[in-house]
Amino acid sequence: MSAELLRRLTGPFREFGWAAGALYVLDRALRAVSPSLGLHVYEFMVQPIGGKPLLPPNLVKNLSFREIVRGDEEISLMPAREDIKALRFQQGAHCIGAYRKGQLIGYLWYCTSRYDEDEVRVTYELVDGNASIFDFDLYVMPQHRLGIGFLGVWYGANEMLMPQGIRYTFSRLTRFNVASRRAHAHLGWKRVGRGVFLRAWRAEFMLATMAPFVGATFGPRQRITLKLRPDALTGSKPQPARPLETPR
Repeated sequence: MSAELLRRLTGPFREFGWAAGALYVLDRALRAVSPSLGLHVYEFMVQPIGGKPLLPPNLVKNLSFREIVRGDEEISLMPAREDIKALRFQQGAHCIGAYRKGQLIGYLWYCTSRYDEDEVRVTYELVDGNASIFDFDLYVMPQHRLGIGFLGVWYGANEMLMPQGIRYTFSRLTRFNVASRRAHAHLGWKRVGRGVFLRAWRAEFMLATMAPFVGATFGPRQRITLKLRPDALTGSKPQPARPLETPR
């Protein structure tokens, strides 16, 4: 066996660990058999809204933030499918846009109370709906990914959500998205659960660390509901976000 082949075979296990690496390999094998087969491996996170600013004043003086609403031209710049964007507005989702000198640098979608996932048939229900939201599809425009785009979007989210009394935001991260996990490490997040979803043609099967723990759906009209709460694992609240230090 060549060194290159060995590196490729062991790569997922070195990057994700043995358990997640095995799930990654299984997912690749299933998708090779049929595009209607596959695994979705999620980690459910909660992070605080508020606390110390994520960016120092000298880096935010050219930033502005506003809600992007249905009909705005920025909607056409979003890479999600048109039917998915339409469904987001239908379920009452909101979108925060971050701008630098008037140019869109990124955006963040969120729902209050509950969110219908668009990858698998599950609905996330927020137990503390008055003080929390569910965020999804945080996107930074390619030309801003090497700058403050990611933290700029989160700075704007904090600025717009704190006056509404929002103190926590939930999200789900794909276990295999290492870059996203590293980026969120600056925001004080805490994992509150895990879930594995097997998609097999019209059927979907779920194993999760949260009630109802096991579930199955057999058509698009069925959905599983997962209840999310900040203290779901340890009873402790997430720590405040760490600000980005001003370069000396």
